[in-house]
Amino acid sequence: MKYKNILTGIILAGGQSIRLGLNKPKPLIKVGNKLLLSRVSDAIKPLCSEIILVVTPNQKKEVTDLGLALGMNVITDTKPFSGPMAGIHAGISSTMTPLSFVVGADYPFISKKLIEKMLAISTSNSSKSYSAVVPKYDGFLHPLHSIFPKIIWEEYILEELHKGESSITKLISKSIENNSHKIEIINEEEIGLIDPMFMSLIDIDDKESLNFSRRIVEKRWNLKKN
Repeated sequence: MKYKNILTGIILAGGQSIRLGLNKPKPLIKVGNKLLLSRVSDAIKPLCSEIILVVTPNQKKEVTDLGLALGMNVITDTKPFSGPMAGIHAGISSTMTPLSFVVGADYPFISKKLIEKMLAISTSNSSKSYSAVVPKYDGFLHPLHSIFPKIIWEEYILEELHKGESSITKLISKSIENNSHKIEIINEEEIGLIDPMFMSLIDIDDKESLNFSRRIVEKRWNLKKN
């Protein structure tokens, strides 16, 4: 695989399922007959030299055990911080590759072709000075479906954490405004050429998105049978 030696997959598994009304972490929720964490892992594994699962210090053992069973390197958030930014920093700090694809554990329909497109954008600079690549859809950035270079971003995120910043979206927006770090936005038109229904950017945040995702899987299964 063209990009396998330069890309690590980082899956953030710290999200809670409070709005889903389920007494289990998001990675252990089933969509179809498959756990969400397994879906994400299977989607990105062909592109990655390694997959890192970032959990919170108090994460349930079942999530950690599943990550280990799937062959992932399981680590915890960068101390003493918490939240997605701390998870992203912990993941990037643990990588051995120049690029990382960072994604939440609640994205059931990740497109391999879209990731490859993002990688092509990130590596297009002939000087090997890679860019961060962030999707933008419906007016919103999607930092938990993005590519980050280890160089610069590992230190940059840690510096901002120490300053009290906790939002990766705000950090990316500030970098774009100040033109302080190389960030490429993959826009709606570019995404739509590869993923016309924008399925890759669906994440499960509430009961509505969970039920919608389950209906999609059921419909696909019925189409295969027929």
